[in-house]
Amino acid sequence: MTRRVVCDASGLIDLHKAQLLFVMLTLPYRFIVPLPIRFSEMLDLTDEDWRQLDHSGLETFDLPGDLVAEVVRLAEETRGLSANDCFCLVSVLQFRDAVLLTGDLGLRRAAAAAGVQVHGVLWIVDRLHATGACRASRLIAALEAWREDRTVFLPRTELEDRLRRLRGG
Repeated sequence: MTRRVVCDASGLIDLHKAQLLFVMLTLPYRFIVPLPIRFSEMLDLTDEDWRQLDHSGLETFDLPGDLVAEVVRLAEETRGLSANDCFCLVSVLQFRDAVLLTGDLGLRRAAAAAGVQVHGVLWIVDRLHATGACRASRLIAALEAWREDRTVFLPRTELEDRLRRLRGG
């Protein structure tokens, strides 16, 4: 069975900025976005982008009513998590051995506390490189774009390490 990766808005935003969102979907995972994330105003994706993402394999997960009640409970009990964060956390917990893709520190901590494996966009870069799904030059361009973008918050040393490795140094 293919491993599922539940994506939150921050990961999708950063991957879209670096033009890696569509290529990410070539990786051997089932990428899932909770329904409320899909309609988040933070995502600057057109209807055509969504059609292409759907066609490329991005799945939308619509939580049933009992799980929406769990989202509401979690949001009330957990400080620092947005409703969308709670939708991601409840969604990832529904799938055995699923991974959460997020750059949000509060969500990362809550997911790790719940026993969920958590990764960020640098993991996607690593997977794209390891599988040969993307040329090193494209990954270097993405890392450089993130490094220069003040709205992207990635660990500087990890980002620089990846740039060095991809450049062969």
